[in-house]
Amino acid sequence: MYYLSAYQAGQFGYVHTLATATEWDAWLVRVIPNVLDSDVRSRLRSNLKHILVGMEMKAGLITPHATRGAGNASVLFEPYYTMMIFEFCVGAFSVCEGLGTAFRLRDVGNNGANAPRIAPNHWIASLVAVADPNGNLDLEAKVRGIKSVRDKMHQDRLGARQEIDWHAFSYDDAFLPAKSAILALLQIAPHHVPPATNLTA
Repeated sequence: MYYLSAYQAGQFGYVHTLATATEWDAWLVRVIPNVLDSDVRSRLRSNLKHILVGMEMKAGLITPHATRGAGNASVLFEPYYTMMIFEFCVGAFSVCEGLGTAFRLRDVGNNGANAPRIAPNHWIASLVAVADPNGNLDLEAKVRGIKSVRDKMHQDRLGARQEIDWHAFSYDDAFLPAKSAILALLQIAPHHVPPATNLTA
């Protein structure tokens, strides 16, 4: 049995390295451009801090399942494991999209109050310019990979939709690149990242 809990530190079977939503505020306040409209900043901060906490929970279950070693009991049923990786990638995409859009709005001198839609190529470029300006982290490719994982679940064109390749939601091909992309974003303001988060592990 695996427990999501804040106690039993050091005992296998308990995920205890999780930050609270409030603990993400300091990092988000530091990273979200303060030239945006105050309501826009507040909503984005609220959205992203809850997404980040949800990603921590998923990472706390995905990682021990994937790294448990031969012969050890599974942490998750395989269908749950696959879908949890997908959900982690959706969360990672939302964080990238939210911050990338905020950076793009700052770049073009728009405070976001009129709710403009920012095209993916534009917000990805602005995100990379802030978090990986030299290209050393391969952030653009990772973000586009996360987007590809998220897009596999679209079911709006059934006649043209191929069967979902569930192997695309693997630990190595989906989870690790998504987590690496988030880690790159956390380095924008590393001293304000919650110490308890497991997204830096």
